[in-house]
Order: sequence, then structure tokens, then C-alpha cells
Amino acid sequence: MFHHFHNDEHQPGQGSISAATFEDMLHYVGIDRFLSAEEWYRRALEGKLSPDDRCITFDDNLKCQFDVAYPVLRKYNLTAFWFVYTSPFQGSLEKIEVYRHFRISEFPSIESFYQCFYQAVAQSPYEKIVETALKTFDPDTYLVEFPFYTKEDKVFRYVRDRVLGAEKYYNVMDQMIRDAGVDIQKLRGKLWMEVDHLKQLDKEGHIIGLHSHSHPTYLGRLPLKEQKEEYETNASVLENLLGKKPTTVSHPCNSYSGDTLKILKGLGVEMGFRANMFGALASPYEYPREDHANLLKEMEG
Repeated sequence: MFHHFHNDEHQPGQGSISAATFEDMLHYVGIDRFLSAEEWYRRALEGKLSPDDRCITFDDNLKCQFDVAYPVLRKYNLTAFWFVYTSPFQGSLEKIEVYRHFRISEFPSIESFYQCFYQAVAQSPYEKIVETALKTFDPDTYLVEFPFYTKEDKVFRYVRDRVLGAEKYYNVMDQMIRDAGVDIQKLRGKLWMEVDHLKQLDKEGHIIGLHSHSHPTYLGRLPLKEQKEEYETNASVLENLLGKKPTTVSHPCNSYSGDTLKILKGLGVEMGFRANMFGALASPYEYPREDHANLLKEMEG
């Protein structure tokens, strides 16, 4: 499972890798072990995957993936699953990626950003609720399925997702961006793939799948109506762009519930991926994935 990449055009940031590192990782796993996306999908549906079968997946529809990772895939004649959230195709500057770009472009380190973030929280109406919540929070028991997160990462994600929630978090971050004088409109065309990129990938045998419309960080906790709207819109936009119904999914931030899976089944989705390696395969919508950060740590160890 891959997300962010860097080169001369795309800035390095927390978790991003270069083309050379991506290529090294493919060799470390073994080029011959990777099935094409279509072959992996076929074997999954037929129940014929072997324990050694591997596939490559990308989440979030990021332009850095196309610019940096895609040429490496072409070099080795590999295809992958690309899981796409679709609001950028309708003109949205989706906040999850805008905020990440703000973190890496305006702060010398992630620690520096966290320090400024909590200062902004302290100056907001939400100071007390965050302060109270953190008194009983134990980061050692949170997001344990993602061992690459630091203690500071876990605290931030807890505050963002469980304490503040989307609206309050957006208010804090938007104020930080205004205070920094950053014009986010300049990010148009820089962060996400365009329609032609998706069409090229589809034409070459890659599989384009669902990843919600606006990438809520806690989709599985949303009311069912909102979850359904997220995936119905996601599916409709992709079908209109590519002329075919998407039948695969990966769960944004690994957030889903049994009801989410029922929604996906109702949309004709046949299989999907979670974002960790924990637990048995409970349904066709929960194939495990290894985050590239864990693989990179293994390589370096």
C-alpha cells in the first residue's frame, strides 16, 4: 500500500519515498511475485490466490504517484490498483491533502507543525475539550495496528479524529493557513491526478477503485446516509469518467463498519482492501495490505 512520493516537483514529506526507493522495495519483495492487477483480482474472485501472491495498491489519486511511481511500474510492465477519492474532479481542494501539503511546505519538521497546531488549538474555542480528552488518553493503546506511527502522530490523529472531528479540526487548520498567508488556490493541478491520467491507467490494465468521494478520516463512524452518499457519488463520478462501474474499494483511513460493507455490496463492489495486516480475511472487502512504511523499516533493519 503506497501513498506519497517525492521528486524535484513534489516535496519530500512524512512517509514519502523516491522512485529509487520504490524500485528497491519492488525488488526486495521480488518483481516476479507481483501479479497484474487484473490477474490478482481474478484469482481473488475465484478463491485461487496463493499465500505468495502480491499486488500493488495506491490510495488517494495523487499526482505524485503518477509522476514518480507510474514510470517505475511501466519499466517492469507492472499494473496496480489505484483507489481514488473523486471530489477533486469536481473542483474541490480536498482538505486532507491541502493540510498535508501545508504541513510539509510551511514547517521544517512534523514536530514543528504539531507544536504550532497545539498552540492554535490553545487559542481556539476547543482548548478545554482537547485538554480534558488528553488527560485520559493512552497513545500506546491507540492505532496499535499501525506501528510506524510515533506517539506524537497518534496524539495528533486522536485529537483530529476523535476529539475535534471534521468541522472543528477544519476550523483550526483553516485559521492556521490564513495566519500563514498561504493561498491554497495555487495548489490546483499540483496535488491530484487529472482525468486523462486515470483514463491512461485504465487503458493500460490498471484497476481504478473506490476510496469515498471526499475522504473523511472516520468514514465508518458517519451516519449511514452520509456513508452511502460518499460511495454513491464516488462510484457515479468514476463511472462517468471511465465508462465502467468500479467494483473494487479500499477503505479510507481503514475506517468502515459492517454497514459500510453492505453499502458497497449494494453498489456492485466485489472486493476490497483494508489498510493493515491484522486479523483473518473476514470478507471479500477486507483483504489485508502491508503499509510501505512497515516494509521500508524491515528493509532498513
